[in-house]
Amino acid sequence: MKEKEVLELLKSVKNPFTEVDIVREGLVSKVLTNDDEVVIYLAFARNTPPGPVSRALAWPLQIKIVKDIVSVLEKAGIGKFEILDDTTLQRYYPGDDQWR
Repeated sequence: MKEKEVLELLKSVKNPFTEVDIVREGLVSKVLTNDDEVVIYLAFARNTPPGPVSRALAWPLQIKIVKDIVSVLEKAGIGKFEILDDTTLQRYYPGDDQWR
């Protein structure tokens, strides 16, 4: 699957707070694809104000966004993919079952 096709899929994922798709909102900073894997970089850390309260408030929104991305990619038949923060390189998926 090409990067452009993945971006089109991701346009169906909305930020639950703003109801704007995550591509138009600028949360998807980069998509890398090769024959058997997709890597998606999200700008979560860059768009969350510093401090524990801000992070605590943002966390449920980020979980919802990641779950929606996983759902969209799985429905499209993309078998192997990773979702990472573009600043911290924190892996959001695959990982713990907290994302399911």
